[in-house]
Amino acid sequence: MAVALGKRYRDELTNIEVLCIKPGEKPADVNLNVDGRGMEELQPKVLPSAD
Repeated sequence: MAVALGKRYRDELTNIEVLCIKPGEKPADVNLNVDGRGMEELQPKVLPSAD
C-alpha cells in the first residue's frame, strides 16, 4: 500500500489515527503498521454545504 500525502490512516484495533503531512523519498516503499498490522486509509468526511 502506498501512503498518500494528505490522507488519514487508522488502525482498527487501537483506533490510532495518523495524517500523512510529508512525503518520503520513495512513497511506494512506505508502509504504515501498528504491531505488524497495516493501517486502513480513511475516506474524507462529507461536510454539509453552506448554501
